[in-house]
Amino acid sequence: MKSKNITNIAIIGGGASGIFSSLRCAEIANTKGINADIRVFEASNDILRKVKISGGGRCNVTHFIKEEKNLCLNYPRGQKEMLSPFVSFKTTDTVKWFKDRGVNLKHEADGRMFPVTDNSNTIINCFIKEAKKYKVKILTKSNIKNITKLNNGKLSLLINTKENFIADSVLIATGSKKSGYKIAESLGHTITELAPSLFSFNIKDIIIKDLQGTSFSNSHLTLKIEGFKNFYQQGPLLITHWGLSGPALLKLSSWAAREMKNSEYKAKIFINWLGLESKEKTKELIDNIKKNNTRSNISKIHPKELTKRFWIQLLTKCNISMQKNWSDLTKIELEKIIINLFNCELSVNGKSRYKEEFVECGGVNLKEINFKTMESKICTGLFFSGEIIDVDGITGGFNFQNAWTTGWIAGKNMIR
Repeated sequence: MKSKNITNIAIIGGGASGIFSSLRCAEIANTKGINADIRVFEASNDILRKVKISGGGRCNVTHFIKEEKNLCLNYPRGQKEMLSPFVSFKTTDTVKWFKDRGVNLKHEADGRMFPVTDNSNTIINCFIKEAKKYKVKILTKSNIKNITKLNNGKLSLLINTKENFIADSVLIATGSKKSGYKIAESLGHTITELAPSLFSFNIKDIIIKDLQGTSFSNSHLTLKIEGFKNFYQQGPLLITHWGLSGPALLKLSSWAAREMKNSEYKAKIFINWLGLESKEKTKELIDNIKKNNTRSNISKIHPKELTKRFWIQLLTKCNISMQKNWSDLTKIELEKIIINLFNCELSVNGKSRYKEEFVECGGVNLKEINFKTMESKICTGLFFSGEIIDVDGITGGFNFQNAWTTGWIAGKNMIR
């Protein structure tokens, strides 16, 4: 039997973490027989926008990594702090949560997990169905202007400058929106240095000119930023209209997010296009091609892992005439080919990002949050989850897992 007293719960942000936390909160209230008024306030006219567009509309829900310590290694910021939360709600718990509600997930070769339907609406519809089941109120076009701590310990939310809602507990799950940071600061929190994370590199160089869509399955990347340590990454790489992207490049940008911002996105990147383990192995490959194709035109015979167009532009970068046969190449020309295959130097002169899908590095200082409950150490009754805290993961479903885990913990502990 439910109690007569009503517990008012306010969740600011109708994104992945906010909606997920509201469902967990409602579930706990229902189990304990607590009469809870749970409201999700979303400033825009739509919810779950990142869920909708994630993974090209397929929704990269989580990652296949099961062990908590290994999972933490995929978070450039928050590795230490997220270990305990992941013990409470890990990737396997995410898979089970969806399966229990009729949504099966599958994992791909790189570990990313998607709904078997390959459609993000499957995830969105699941959330909406659960919200209706528990009578969670999702209120769009509801912009929280500020929050005031009352003498009785409750929190007063000003909505759209004219309406107030008095809450026993408040969760801020506004992602990287400035409004969320502003509210957190007004209640005594500090925001760490903000910087874009998961972005592609702007590069202009003959070797990649007009080759958008060309990909490399196992490139090795070294990023050198003046005044900072070097960063390394390997994996799939993609040439874009503006430069370079792909999983390996996005991971690199995540680890170097603040350093790249402080360098105004100027850096040198060195690329081993084929991912061969040494310069000697690269030399061996080129020597074998030359040995077996001495009378063939240099532009027509190339490593099978490369496209013809890329190979021709690599030769152009090396200033080698397309009229030559392999037997005509000098030692200097062969050395240039080897260097540009194994350790090709390119200049980075900016970034590109698809803002709606990508992630912000920085947020509420981790020292100011109790990670067992996701409650503020500064303001009782205030909770945080998702991207607003200074935790961000590399590409591959890790940022959604942060959203689910922190939202699940916050939702559980917001009910008093």
